[in-house]
Amino acid sequence: METGISGTDDEARVFVLQPNCGVYWRTTVWVFVGIAVVSLSIAIMFAIAGFWPILPFAGLELTALGVALYVSAVRGNYREEIRVDSSAVEITKGQKEPEKTWKFDLAWSEVSLEASFHRWYPSRLEIRSQGKAVELGAFLTEEERLSLADELQRCIGPMAARGVSSHATEAAGDGRP
Repeated sequence: METGISGTDDEARVFVLQPNCGVYWRTTVWVFVGIAVVSLSIAIMFAIAGFWPILPFAGLELTALGVALYVSAVRGNYREEIRVDSSAVEITKGQKEPEKTWKFDLAWSEVSLEASFHRWYPSRLEIRSQGKAVELGAFLTEEERLSLADELQRCIGPMAARGVSSHATEAAGDGRP
């Protein structure tokens, strides 16, 4: 999980959530090719020795491994981004680029961390506003989810510990309400 502050006029806090996937696609392909060469070599040697039924099973095994590696690589590209600025909370989710986007008013949003009924199930972290809820960080560990909930609660909601912004103090100094 990465967090950062960006923006020039109105500071925005951006939380970027991605699964912890340390393997690159090119490395994954090379590992698969290596396993396939070894497995097919052994299967072909047994087929030459007369045990030909090994070939279809080796093919099924490599197909299952290839599908599992592909699904794992695709899930590693998943990304959630939470952008909190002075007036809104924007959540985007998707592979590589945003596929779904939600935008909530900051004052009416709240962070909810619900514990599971069973202690072996993970908690659910949600941002709620005006009857809508968006779950965040389902792939995070429990400790990461708790840490993210603490950080988000400092930024979001009417009772958030945001403090007085510089814009509010400037407006008060000008005599404006």
